[in-house]
Amino acid sequence: MVSGGKKLVTLGVLLGLLLCHAPSYAQVLYGSIVGAVTDPTGAVVPRASVTITNKATGLSRETVADEAGRYSLLNVPAGLYDLRVSAPGFRTATQTDVVVTINEVARVDVKLEVGSLTEQVTVAASAAMLQTDKSDVRHELTPVAITELPLPYYRNYQSLLDLLPGTTPSEFQNAIVDTPARALTTRVNGTPRNNNNTLTDGAVNIFIWLPHHTVYVQPAESIETVTITTNAFDAEQGMAGGAAITVATKSGTNEVHGSGFWYHNNQRWQAAPYFRAPGFRKPKDIFNQFGGTVGGPIRKDKLFYFLSFEGTYYRQGGAGNFSVPPATFREGTSALGPAARCAARPTRSSTIPPRPWGAIPALDSPSPATSSPETGSVPSSMRSRSASRCPTRCRRRIRPTTCLEISAPPVR
Repeated sequence: MVSGGKKLVTLGVLLGLLLCHAPSYAQVLYGSIVGAVTDPTGAVVPRASVTITNKATGLSRETVADEAGRYSLLNVPAGLYDLRVSAPGFRTATQTDVVVTINEVARVDVKLEVGSLTEQVTVAASAAMLQTDKSDVRHELTPVAITELPLPYYRNYQSLLDLLPGTTPSEFQNAIVDTPARALTTRVNGTPRNNNNTLTDGAVNIFIWLPHHTVYVQPAESIETVTITTNAFDAEQGMAGGAAITVATKSGTNEVHGSGFWYHNNQRWQAAPYFRAPGFRKPKDIFNQFGGTVGGPIRKDKLFYFLSFEGTYYRQGGAGNFSVPPATFREGTSALGPAARCAARPTRSSTIPPRPWGAIPALDSPSPATSSPETGSVPSSMRSRSASRCPTRCRRRIRPTTCLEISAPPVR
């Protein structure tokens, strides 16, 4: 019974740890809003009611400040929010256009004014908020920057990483055939390229065996925001030593929105190569990339849809200057050909000079009856037999008739 009780306690502790860890992990996909509520004198206002409302989807979240006047709203989807704070004896304060992005903590401190609840104070604009609640080095690519800044072929958002400090120019990897996602690679702060990690909507989006390759590069029109952390990473951004890249996809809203695009290029708009033959015609190089997005409500303030499509069609020919061997070289009659090299070898005399010590019958002649020890001449039968054996190196390259013209090798 004691053993069973220990198991239940252990299971409960593990479950509690998992539940406590869940908000921290979700922070990669969502943002947070924190702040403090004070009165005109700077004293804290406890138990104030704080409500946020998404301006695009109508999503509403509510919390209550603690006794020290501090409040926090975790796991908030990215977007624009109106923040409303109310407390007994104070006017209701409203902060509009509070920007929440993924993997960010937005701080909004509110100062209430004394008055009745029916009165309201609205702050329509505020200075840009500094990141004071996290120590990471983070950069953000907004949807306006992704869709309006010039992008190269295939309109890959990864090319915009070149604008960040500490990054090397992005490079294409492998070929279009084996990497249709057209993923780019870059090095951040001097670290190897496989130390970068990409998350898409909270899921790891890299090849585990090729970490510098992103599996899916989604269309630029479908991206809501991209955040890049290059230092002091959070614990939930594991597997990253150079850059932790988080991509968030757009969502539908209470209003119907859409976009369409088409990019075209062909060889007529390209320059011809400087070194070209007479009558050169530029090969076909036709590029078409088109698509669009549409999103809207299915049920207002409750359920939404978002669709995105992109098609890429590329026809590419090729042209170049190539060197081929001349006809004399291919026929073997050139001064550099194999036949000329074989014929240019020094020939050995078919007559063996006299030896000071006399001829050695066993080596200088196959038959003592047909050779002369004084002159060391080789019989004609042996010369023809030796000449008929074409050297292996020459026989592979040129005609056998050419090899017959080579004198016989020395007879041992």
